[in-house]
Amino acid sequence: MSRSASPILADWTWLVYMAGDNNLEGAGHDDLVEMKQVGSTDQVHVVVQFDTERSGTTRYRVERGRLRVLEKLPGVNCGDPRTLTGFLQWGRQQYPARHYLVDVWNHGGGWENLPPDYDYEGIRAIRPRQAGALRRFRRSLFRTTIQKIHRRPRDARAIAIDCGSQDYLDNQELRLAIAGALPPGTRIDVLGCDACLMNMIEIAYEMKDTARFMVGSEETEPGTGWPYTEILQQLTTHPEQTPEDLAKTIVTEYGQWYRKQGPSSEATQSALDLDRMPPLADAVNALADALLANLKTVTGPILLARDRAQKFAMPEYVDLGDLARQLLQRLTRQAALKTAAEQILKTLPVKTGAGVVIANAVNGAGVRNATGLSIYFPEKSNYAPDYAGLRFSQDTHWRKFLEALFKL
Repeated sequence: MSRSASPILADWTWLVYMAGDNNLEGAGHDDLVEMKQVGSTDQVHVVVQFDTERSGTTRYRVERGRLRVLEKLPGVNCGDPRTLTGFLQWGRQQYPARHYLVDVWNHGGGWENLPPDYDYEGIRAIRPRQAGALRRFRRSLFRTTIQKIHRRPRDARAIAIDCGSQDYLDNQELRLAIAGALPPGTRIDVLGCDACLMNMIEIAYEMKDTARFMVGSEETEPGTGWPYTEILQQLTTHPEQTPEDLAKTIVTEYGQWYRKQGPSSEATQSALDLDRMPPLADAVNALADALLANLKTVTGPILLARDRAQKFAMPEYVDLGDLARQLLQRLTRQAALKTAAEQILKTLPVKTGAGVVIANAVNGAGVRNATGLSIYFPEKSNYAPDYAGLRFSQDTHWRKFLEALFKL
């Protein structure tokens, strides 16, 4: 079903890729209710592809007070990159706009090992909030395809959750899926991850040539996720917002909403300027080189800095800014290490005015030291060999540092 013609080019089209064939389907319906409180306008189109367990897949234009069905599809495999590419191509064609936000809505996470006894169907019975607290429940969205998984050792598997298809997207597939929906040499304006644990330097670096800005959480998101009513109210009231403005708006509204819920609702959200990723990656690379050069003499302080730094639901995700601060406290006599850590603190945070992190919101004492971007720094027993496949691992020496540390 095609939409009615729009007389003018919209300012924004917000494309929500809602992968709900898992234990988050109910949360998806709740978020649609929030979106309907505001709905689309002539200048802002809110378009959703919602995959569910029992009702197949539906494409909606969200309007004030109702969902207008645009197309009904059989259940799709949200872990197939062609599914995401097809949705984005269709959405851009049907609802052209000056700017696009792609909202990847699902379970999310960084690098995790999947237990050998992983039970897809069992996930349906786990409440989302409980699932976020289970150490063996790996909330990972971006991983390699299921075919690649079955060629790996059983202890090196990880998953995102399309329970019906038993498949998921990895970082590379996400990048290629979005790039495949765009004219060559172009990027989407904002990549939004309404998912857990996504704002990692590894993922941001992977996406830097595909998106201009990225918004997501270092920590697991509370069950309600993004406050869509408040965010869309701001966007539809001020549709002239630039991509940077909208990225900051999402973070601001998210932070305000969870602060109203009280300090027990621990939450993080940050906006990243992906054009600023290369200098930050260079700074981390310099830190890795300095650590490698002094590894045998500074192993103790390095491990202590990791242990004392801000961590999240999965403890191998360490806040990058806080890690740099912890290293500076303990390695004051090593000039190269000190310079590298200081450079990270110049190229990362909001307060410098030129950092990768352009907005950062935290709520709750448990995440008070979150600076907006985490990095993978596991213990030896939790190291995932998949890490070698990331662009960040290939372009910097951070993986080389980790593997050298684990050999000591």
